[in-house]
Amino acid sequence: MAYRIAIRPSLTFVGLQTRKQHLGIAIQSVIRLQQTQAAMESVDAKSYDQIPGPKGLPLVGTLFDYVRNKGHTRVHEIQGERVQEYGEIYREKLLDLETVTISNVDDVQYLFRNEGKYPQREPQFPLWMKYKEERKQAHGVFSLQGEEWFKVRRVLNMKMLKPKVVGEYSKPLNDVISDLLNRTKQTRDSDGVIPDIQQELFKWSLESVGTVLFETRFGTFGESPSPEAAKFIEAVEKLFNLFLKAYVIPLWIDKFYRPKSFREFYDCMDVMYDFGNSCIENRLSEIRKRLENGEAQDEDAAEFLTFLIGRDDISSTEITANLVEILMAAVETTSNTSLWTLYLLARNPSVQKQLHEEVSAVLQPGELATPATLQKMPFLRGCVKETLRLFPVATENARILQEDIVIQGYRIPPNTMIRVPLYVMGRDPALFDDPLEYKPDRWLRDDTNKSHYHAFASQPFGFGTRMCLGRRVAELEMHLLLSRVSQNVWLESLNEVKPTSISLLVPDREVKLRFIDR
Repeated sequence: MAYRIAIRPSLTFVGLQTRKQHLGIAIQSVIRLQQTQAAMESVDAKSYDQIPGPKGLPLVGTLFDYVRNKGHTRVHEIQGERVQEYGEIYREKLLDLETVTISNVDDVQYLFRNEGKYPQREPQFPLWMKYKEERKQAHGVFSLQGEEWFKVRRVLNMKMLKPKVVGEYSKPLNDVISDLLNRTKQTRDSDGVIPDIQQELFKWSLESVGTVLFETRFGTFGESPSPEAAKFIEAVEKLFNLFLKAYVIPLWIDKFYRPKSFREFYDCMDVMYDFGNSCIENRLSEIRKRLENGEAQDEDAAEFLTFLIGRDDISSTEITANLVEILMAAVETTSNTSLWTLYLLARNPSVQKQLHEEVSAVLQPGELATPATLQKMPFLRGCVKETLRLFPVATENARILQEDIVIQGYRIPPNTMIRVPLYVMGRDPALFDDPLEYKPDRWLRDDTNKSHYHAFASQPFGFGTRMCLGRRVAELEMHLLLSRVSQNVWLESLNEVKPTSISLLVPDREVKLRFIDR
C-alpha cells in the first residue's frame, strides 16, 4: 500500500503565492509520486481510528452538525472549518457512512490514480434505488456499479465524450441560445433586468440537453409546448427541489407512512420515464425504416437517441433509464454554472471587457461560434474554469474504493467514502494566488504551454473513467452561450449573493443582472 506525508501551512482564505512556489509544489509532487510502491509499503501505516476528526454522537455521528442552524446549506463552509481544525485529512461518520476528507493535491492525485477499473463515486440515493425496484425500472450509467456500469459507460462515451461527435451538437445548441436571447429581450423590465434569470437559464439548459439526448425540442421558450412536454418540464423543475427534502428523511419511515416528498418524487420520476419511453417510440418507426433500407449507422453523427436505439446491446428500458439519469445530472449543474459565470462577469467589468475583446477578435458581428472558433478563445474557456474553481456546482468529489489505501500515513479500509472538498481546495492560497479573486487569465498557458497550477488542484468534472460523462457537452453549451452573451450584451450586477448548498452550490438569493444591448 502507498504512503505519503505532505506538510502544508494551515488553510486560511487570505495570502499570496508566487508562480515560483506553485512550480515548487508541482516538482515536489512529482518526486513524491515517483517513490516506489514497495518502499511505501515498508512503512507501518497508522490505523483508521487514529485519523483526526470530530467525534460525533452514537448512531448519528456528526449528522446534527448539518442539521442545526441550517448546516445542510453550509456543507462547503463546514468542510473548510474542518480542514482548518484537523488538517489535510480528517474523518467523520454520518449515520452509518464512514467518510474521510482529503485536501492535499498529492493525496487527491494518488486517490484518483488508484481508483480501480470500476470506480464508485458515492453511495446511491436510497429512495431512488427503492423507486427503481418498485417500478421495475432499469438502471442507467449513474445508478450502475462495477462491470455493468463500465459496459454502459463505454457505449455512451461514443456520443458524449468524442470531440468530433460533440462538436456536431453546436448547431442545435446555438438554436436554443437564439431562443434564450430573444426571450431575454421580451422579458426585460424598463431597467433591463430579467426577472428570475435563474429560471430562464434552467429552461435554456433543459432545452439544450433535450436537443442532445432526446433529439427533440421541448418547447420551453414557446407559448404553448405540447401537454406531454409541459408536464415533463414541470416534473424536472420540481424534482430538483425534492432531492434534499427526500434525502434527509430515513427510508424506513416509508414502511409505515409515505411522506409527501416521497410521493411527489415518485410522481415526477414516473412522468420523466413515461416521456422518455414516448420519445423512443416516436423514433422507432423512423429508425426501423432506416435499418430496413440498409442505411448504415453513422457513429460520428450527432444523433444520440437514434444511435442507442440502433444498437442491439442496450434495451429500450435501459435507454430510457440513461436518458433520465443523464438529464437529471446535466440540467441544473450547467444552468447554475452559467449563472455564476454571468454574475462574476457582471461583478468584474475589466474581465468582461477582456472577454468581449477576445470574442470580437475571433468572430465577426453576428457570427456564431463553433468548436473550431472556440478553440481560439482561451480566455473565454478560462472564464468557465475560474467560475468552477470559485463556485464548483458540486462542492466535493468522492470515491469509494474496493481495497484499502494508505493516505497521509493512515490506512483507510475498503468501502470508506473518501471525499475531495472542491470548494475548499479551490480557495486555498497555497494552491492559488489571490484565491478569492476572479482571474480567468490564471488559466492561460505561458510560452512553455504549461499550467502554473497543480492538475488536481481543481477537478470540478472529476477524473479518470468516472469523469463527468457530460463534461464535453456541458462545456460546449456554456462556451457557446458565453460567446453569444459577450457579443450582444453588457452585464451589470445589481446585488451581491453568496453560495449556499442545496445538494448543489447555488446563490443564496435571486441574482439580479441588468442586460444592456451592445
